[in-house]
Amino acid sequence: MSHNQCRHFNHTYLSSLEASRLASEDLQNFCTSAGIANEFAAQLELCVVEMVNNAFIHAYQEKEGLPIALQLEIEGDARYSTLKLSVSDYGSVMSQQELKKKLDKQFIEPDPEDDSTWLTSGRGFIIVSSLMDSVSLSSENTKNTFLMVKAIEEQFLNA
Repeated sequence: MSHNQCRHFNHTYLSSLEASRLASEDLQNFCTSAGIANEFAAQLELCVVEMVNNAFIHAYQEKEGLPIALQLEIEGDARYSTLKLSVSDYGSVMSQQELKKKLDKQFIEPDPEDDSTWLTSGRGFIIVSSLMDSVSLSSENTKNTFLMVKAIEEQFLNA
């Protein structure tokens, strides 16, 4: 990226099982054009898939056809940039306490002998928080937005 360049991605998807795949494909295309290294782009895709699925399953209780907005902004230069990724919905809101509890959880490796370790609830937030520098939630009127921020160092950007 050139000196002090800002790149934006902004798209709204309709909630469905397919939405996270569509968002992932669009994000991959954006990352390629923005010069984001494949390894880091894959991490971003994982975060997007987790958060878009979360909006569909939990905020919208699997109701199809409702808006899920994905925004990504990269600011900075080739040496150091900041990435801000947000996923917004208009469904049920998660409390700040519930978010903190999910972000503070430890990842439990599934144990073939213990069915309870195979439960998927909450793992997405653990994954997202391990890949991003910060994860926060804001709610304004009926809009809920998860904001994920990551400092991008030179090795994450293609020359």
